[in-house]
Amino acid sequence: MLKPLIHITHRHALIFASFFVLYEFLTYIANDMIMPGMIGVVASFHGPESAVASSLTAYVLGGASLQLFLGPLSDRYGRRPVMLVGALLFFVFTLLIACTQSIDQFLVARFFQGTGLCFIGVVGYATVQEIFAEMDAIRLISVMSNIAILAPLLGPLLGAVFVLYFSWRLIFLMIGLFALIALWGLWRYMPEPVGQKNRSGVLMPHTPLAPRVIAKNYKELMQNPAFIFGSIALGLIGLPCVAWIGIAPVIIINDAHLSVIDYGLWQLPLFGATILGNAYLQRLTHKDTIKRIIYLGSALLGIGLLITACLPWLISSSFLWLIPGLVLYFFALGITGAPLTRLVLFSTHVSKGTASALQSMIAMCIQGLGIELTNAVYSHHSNPMFGAYCALIGVGYFIMLGGTFYYTKR
Repeated sequence: MLKPLIHITHRHALIFASFFVLYEFLTYIANDMIMPGMIGVVASFHGPESAVASSLTAYVLGGASLQLFLGPLSDRYGRRPVMLVGALLFFVFTLLIACTQSIDQFLVARFFQGTGLCFIGVVGYATVQEIFAEMDAIRLISVMSNIAILAPLLGPLLGAVFVLYFSWRLIFLMIGLFALIALWGLWRYMPEPVGQKNRSGVLMPHTPLAPRVIAKNYKELMQNPAFIFGSIALGLIGLPCVAWIGIAPVIIINDAHLSVIDYGLWQLPLFGATILGNAYLQRLTHKDTIKRIIYLGSALLGIGLLITACLPWLISSSFLWLIPGLVLYFFALGITGAPLTRLVLFSTHVSKGTASALQSMIAMCIQGLGIELTNAVYSHHSNPMFGAYCALIGVGYFIMLGGTFYYTKR
């Protein structure tokens, strides 16, 4: 049984985790359900094809926009009030996006809706990391990730069915209703670790909200090579995933001339592999150290991206030959993500809200810019080029991971 480090019950902690993962699930499915309908959204607004991936870019950059502010705010005023503000903002902008009347309005609304992502890592997962011991936190986050990954697993298929019979605007109205439920649950059950003593008697103090203190903390983080290398590695490790999410509607629906249902079905083996990776991570946490788990996951990830690059060049340019390598990559992503996040956050003594803020902002900026680069790489509609691009990202990841381990040992 997972035992919280602060003075709340096991049941209370799990109920909070359930409502938090509902919120996380909704922020993901708000993107994944609309992606199969983006071809229709762009057509209805008479927008360019590039707006399909740009809608994801806007969403991800919105998720990076508030990071640097949320960390210090949550360290000073507590995790709970900041998280509640985030859940409220996501609820409001999810409803507003259904009222857009042009592709420009849609992209702007997507940016502000994406701000809801800011609160997941900086506030929500920082709280989980603080209220549980190391391996307990990794196990719980692995379970939560398996639930959250149902969004990209089921979202494309549900969205594909939905847009066949209903307006895409109804997707956001429906998600808004569930966002209101998540907001209530977080208000009712979210604990506050900041300002409390844990069961060992160690106080988790409020950090002063003074410009000098904030600047000092961020300066310390920026001068910590292990933290910076690790944060860049976290951005790169997820980039092939978000690049696929952003460009897959064009690859499968426009270029391969398959239906939106086919698009949804082709997501199942990929995100299903991530669920299996998270399940395997659960077993590894009982017998291996964090670094050994990261070594294993990274090795599988590298092999997967190499296969993704080679098969389309050697056999056929059909998107079908991207899938085997991507499946292995998604499996490895499920193994590696949570342990690497833990390693990065605890490579510094700076408060976890501030550290998580900078780490998340770096990772999401890399992914947002990476999606736009994906647009440029795929401008000639070449699947082999997309595979090579993913492999190149993998090379960058291994360079950053090497730097992370090198400076962690020192």
